[in-house]
Amino acid sequence: MTTAIRENAAEIATCSGLIFKEHSSSMITPRIANLGRWFLLLGLMGVVVACGGSAPAPTPTPVPLPEATATPTEAPPLQSTGDNGEPVLAAITVGVNAQFKPFVYFDEAGRLAGFDIDLMNALAEAGQFEMGFVDLPFEELLDAVANGEIDAAISAITVTDERQTLVDFSNVYFGAGQALVSYFSAGQGMAVRTENMALTGLDALTAETTVAVKEGTTGAAFVEAETPAQAVAFPEAEPAIEALVNGEVDAVVVDIPVIVNYIKEHPTAGIKLAGGPITEESYAIAVSKEKPDVLALLNETLAQLREDGLYDAIFQKWFGSP
Repeated sequence: MTTAIRENAAEIATCSGLIFKEHSSSMITPRIANLGRWFLLLGLMGVVVACGGSAPAPTPTPVPLPEATATPTEAPPLQSTGDNGEPVLAAITVGVNAQFKPFVYFDEAGRLAGFDIDLMNALAEAGQFEMGFVDLPFEELLDAVANGEIDAAISAITVTDERQTLVDFSNVYFGAGQALVSYFSAGQGMAVRTENMALTGLDALTAETTVAVKEGTTGAAFVEAETPAQAVAFPEAEPAIEALVNGEVDAVVVDIPVIVNYIKEHPTAGIKLAGGPITEESYAIAVSKEKPDVLALLNETLAQLREDGLYDAIFQKWFGSP
């Protein structure tokens, strides 16, 4: 992408109230009611003058892992030439659900952080493309990808047959049995209060049992279809877990790493895992079926990260020890 295009994109983003940061893992576009505004980027270039000048360039924020530049994407994506002279994607838009620690969340400074964010930044660096993040509710991510509103999505998204009818998936980047300790594996788990000795696993669930779940997840679908318990849906994982902590429900079913991370950060919360993994799952990056070039590039760079050891370094940072 040329310097002029980058300056215009940044200036237009400022005029329209969007925020983009280059070379920073904290880059995030605020939630916009109509994601279709992404595709008005070219039209907005004609009204840059009305903003009264260019916005000051953002200050780069150093981080210990490779970073990706962050600019909005256009449809179709811009093309540039890589070091080998081959055309490469210049920018893609990635949807996230920033309420899924340790995979995607906002840190204390309001910047995006997590395993998935570090991974995407490393992929962008290796693939020589720029990237913009859009924070969305989890249940809207796949529809946004399928409708072409964003190019891809990542937030510990489980690969299922049903979801594969809507979107394509990259090669798996996080799977069951991958972590050094079993309770960091991909999949759904159940937590209960530490004093609850009756709920030791799924077999103990009854029609009177209330189970908090996160809307739109495989955990919610499992509780509703495979158990007699009453599913109590929450928009995000943390409020679901806190409902258990506060005694509002009998149990919670969400991704195992999310439960473990909460227990690590809140050791006095009084909750524990009950039984083993409920499901064994694999997480992958969802990609628009209309963007095979994006899918190919992500798979190629993911393989590169695994080969050169950078993937292992990122994994160790987030899941290397209990």
